[in-house]
Amino acid sequence: MSAFKTMPQDLVASLGLAYEPVGVTLYRETDPIPADPPFTQENLKSYCQALALAGKGRTLLLAKEQMGCKLGTSVLGFEKDPEAFLDDGVLEKYGVGLYGTEAASAATILNSTYLEQGKTRAALIAPLATFREPPQVVVFTADSEQVMWLLYAVNYDRGGRMDLPQSGGALGGCADITALPLLQGVPNVTFLGLGCRLKSALDPCHLMLGVPGNALAALHQHILAMAKPIAMLRNTRGGAGT
Repeated sequence: MSAFKTMPQDLVASLGLAYEPVGVTLYRETDPIPADPPFTQENLKSYCQALALAGKGRTLLLAKEQMGCKLGTSVLGFEKDPEAFLDDGVLEKYGVGLYGTEAASAATILNSTYLEQGKTRAALIAPLATFREPPQVVVFTADSEQVMWLLYAVNYDRGGRMDLPQSGGALGGCADITALPLLQGVPNVTFLGLGCRLKSALDPCHLMLGVPGNALAALHQHILAMAKPIAMLRNTRGGAGT
């Protein structure tokens, strides 16, 4: 059995995850796109929704036309000229009452993390167990206690303070836990945002955490190494899951 089958099984069992870990690989202009799976024809609401669906077993190969949220496709590098979409995002966030001024909304949208414009052609978003090669990013959808254990795991060897940049209540799934880990090679958590939660329909207690694909093996080993404290906390609840 391949590592990408045993790792997610171990992680789900150790942490009691309701969502499978999800792999994300973005294909640039010069990258060959896999023939299998075929492109998804279904129109989704957002990249965040795709993450949630993949966490429940869906395998999705998406072009920008199927990803729904233009802010998300702008962040992930699908759009060659995203300025109009970013302007719409400013007005949308300001118009629904999330920010007191248009300038505050603009600061949130425009100062987020973006991949290079117009260089992304497709996104493979699928359960980690389906991958043969390491994905670029692995995303966990987890409750706050499970995220606690995942953060212990990513900080297991180094310790110390963790800097977890936040996009300010917008662009959480695309910027905070995908673009930032890709560009900076660091893990990050998102509390998501109003649009993310509306479109993904996640439980109010769930967050998302993204780690670079090359950090997955160490995270997996560290979760296994923490079996004793994980069991200690579980046992205080009479054996209930985390």
